[in-house]
Amino acid sequence: MKLYRFICAALLITALSFTGCAGKANYNAYHKEVNNLYEKIVSTDAIINNIDTTSETSVDEMFESLDSLKDSFDDFAKVETPEEFKDCQFLADNAVKYIEIAETNFHTALDGEYDDVSFKEGMSSYNEAIKCVNYMGDVLQRK
Repeated sequence: MKLYRFICAALLITALSFTGCAGKANYNAYHKEVNNLYEKIVSTDAIINNIDTTSETSVDEMFESLDSLKDSFDDFAKVETPEEFKDCQFLADNAVKYIEIAETNFHTALDGEYDDVSFKEGMSSYNEAIKCVNYMGDVLQRK
């Protein structure tokens, strides 16, 4: 009977330790994905904030960067989110929506004759996406 209890206790401890390690590995993988997303945001942000609205190549580069950023958010949305970071998933989904709105407004502003109102609305939506990312950072720092 003592051997049976010992074996059960050993199996339970082993299972719990694997669960703990898996949770840590999941957290580390998630944290890495957040860092990758953040790097993409920084590079896209530099392009958008330095756009020359009169240059055709800058406009094309901006749209390519926005598409790439949207793809990065889509990839991030597929990453398994640890339970303690579920708020990040919600924020990432909202960021994608804001990026899509921004992209639509930027196309209206820059395809053809420049439209300052649409460009400002695009920047506003883009900034909302960035706020979502900043909130994600807050969530990650609290855990």
